[in-house]
Amino acid sequence: MDLYFSIYLVFTCLALAIVIFSLPLFKFIDEDTEPTRSNSIDGMRYVLASFVIFHHMDCAYTFIKKGNWTPTSDLLLYFGRYGVALFFMITAFLFWGKIRKANEVDWIELYKKRLYRIAPLSVFCSIAALSLLFLLTERNEFSLSVINNTLSWFDLGLWNDKPPVTTFQYPFMALAGVTWTLRWEWIFYFSLPLLYMFKKWSFELTIFLFAFSVYFLPGFTNDSSLWSYFFIGMLCREIKDRIVITKKLANAALICTILITLLAQPTLYGPSEKLFLCAIFFSVVSGANLFGFLITKAAIRLGAISYSLYLTQGLILFPLILHFKTNNEPELNFHTFVILVLCYAAICLLSSITYHFIERPFIKKMSISSIKKVYEK
Repeated sequence: MDLYFSIYLVFTCLALAIVIFSLPLFKFIDEDTEPTRSNSIDGMRYVLASFVIFHHMDCAYTFIKKGNWTPTSDLLLYFGRYGVALFFMITAFLFWGKIRKANEVDWIELYKKRLYRIAPLSVFCSIAALSLLFLLTERNEFSLSVINNTLSWFDLGLWNDKPPVTTFQYPFMALAGVTWTLRWEWIFYFSLPLLYMFKKWSFELTIFLFAFSVYFLPGFTNDSSLWSYFFIGMLCREIKDRIVITKKLANAALICTILITLLAQPTLYGPSEKLFLCAIFFSVVSGANLFGFLITKAAIRLGAISYSLYLTQGLILFPLILHFKTNNEPELNFHTFVILVLCYAAICLLSSITYHFIERPFIKKMSISSIKKVYEK
């Protein structure tokens, strides 16, 4: 996708979603948005999930035209990569914040809550994706390997194993290839007990981990950048207690950093990129809200359903890809633009449904369980 097409697509979709989810029809989402949560972070989640969707729309377009699931738009590539990076920072910020000052942590309860939060939608999306693969692509002869491969899809994101179950050799596309991030979320959750052991030196620990991940870890693993995103989230949690800035200054810092990042275009996964992302994230957790955009009712609602936005996007994109792959290939014109905007709207509407009927019952179950534990104590 070219630059101008990408820009028009992003702004049109974001604006349309804000208009739609401002309607009273979506008031049911408000029931589960806690007033004590950082609303800027909720609104940020909506933007980040949308960025990943736009990036995958670009990958889908390339697959239709050239047969490769790769991005062609540099802008949307940055959006997708930075969207995931900031999601990891949010995870680390929130969970390090939960345990860093705690005298003791009920690890069984923590992991049970994470399982309740991640597993239900993961299972649903796996079932839906497998159904699309079996219905829309050429099936293999029934065999034990087909059963084994099918069962592998229900790993709850722990290993991210999505082998082919039909003759179609790109099965990950049924979920837009997003499930690899769930594996990294689990890796971070499982590292928390070790990190907790050093909570007495929490500030020193986060500085060391961040510096180590930037300067030394790249020599040992290609995943060093992914670790650094988590460590940035932890570091920002520590800095937030030590450096307090006004919302006005936070907003100004956020806008300036975004503009500088767009102009500088730092190398993906490079050291300078991490400094820009750290500044952006710290601005948001310090109260920046893009002058009110991130705390609009619609943005908060869309932030609440961001996990669904992230995980269900492939269920809408995949049938569209197969349709265009077997019919006329789309061009970058108004017709394609309208189709992609409607596709984005469909992802948002589907996400509100999956949130209400799949995510929310388990969120409520976790809340009831927590209340019972408090009363038992």
